[in-house]
Amino acid sequence: MVARERFLASRRNIAVKTKEHYKNTTRLLVLDDPNKLTHQFSVADIEKILSGYDNPNSHKTYRRGICTFFNWAKRFHYCLENPCDRLDKPPTDTSAIAILSLDEVKRLLKAATLLHDGACAASVAILLFAGLRPSELQDLKPEGVKDGHIRVTGGKLRRKLKRSVPLAPVLREWLKVYPFTGAPDGWSYKQRMLRKSTKAERWVSDIIRHTSISYQLERDRDEGRVAFNNGTSVQMINQHYRDVVDDQKMVKKLWSLTPGKLSEVKVDLGTSREKNTLIEWPTDAKLKKLVWAKPLSRLALDLDVSDSAIRKRCKQHGIELPKNGHWQREFQRAKSGPHV
Repeated sequence: MVARERFLASRRNIAVKTKEHYKNTTRLLVLDDPNKLTHQFSVADIEKILSGYDNPNSHKTYRRGICTFFNWAKRFHYCLENPCDRLDKPPTDTSAIAILSLDEVKRLLKAATLLHDGACAASVAILLFAGLRPSELQDLKPEGVKDGHIRVTGGKLRRKLKRSVPLAPVLREWLKVYPFTGAPDGWSYKQRMLRKSTKAERWVSDIIRHTSISYQLERDRDEGRVAFNNGTSVQMINQHYRDVVDDQKMVKKLWSLTPGKLSEVKVDLGTSREKNTLIEWPTDAKLKKLVWAKPLSRLALDLDVSDSAIRKRCKQHGIELPKNGHWQREFQRAKSGPHV
């Protein structure tokens, strides 16, 4: 217990999540007996702790955390050896990754354009078409999205080499309509709502990134390039993503999913409260005609939205609105009748 407390106190200048990980991992060592001496831990004790984690990734994660603690303890003479050094090799993760089908991708993108008036659209598009990790998206700043690339500096790349991810043409189209202003507030909650919209039978934490990399590999046919752009290794690409997608027609369709191609896609997020956050907007061309056909107060009733929502939508999509006083002048002309 004392060694653990001193170990955690020594973890300075690291991310909050990393420190929390060490705290949770080393907690496993003191659950059975907080007064057990550090040098008394055996290989069997560590194996017993790790036996509760069948998932290979979880097993490796906790094993690394415990190993880090005992390396520190050995260095400061709390024990003579690290018992993790004599553990068997960690299990290999041979499970197939999960990706979204093309229809699930369409529903995800459609819901992102509708949820809170498109607040999540840019973030979802970047995750899907650039393959960023969720942690990298959280740290991404608007100035990091350039004309030709995304400059990734956060997430798992802290204190490591940075990378530039080229903007695919389809992502350029999304960012024209939905400029990136940072990860939206309440992003975790919004992600849960978007997840429901996909109707995916299986969902894992990095499923959007898995989908992106799988489709990138089939598009580029270049493991090295895909690995570099996604901040991973060629070994990981070949082990997890090769031949996950084998339909070239689907590949072409995914990389052409611009906002304009989702007009016929229907989504349902479930509860009435969540449905109230969705707006079935007309196309830009039709909306442009509608805002010049009647006042926003009347159009708002037809579309079942507020007039401020219409203003915001038009501003985002570059649709010009009538100037103040336009409809008053039109009503005056109508009342005075035709001029002789």
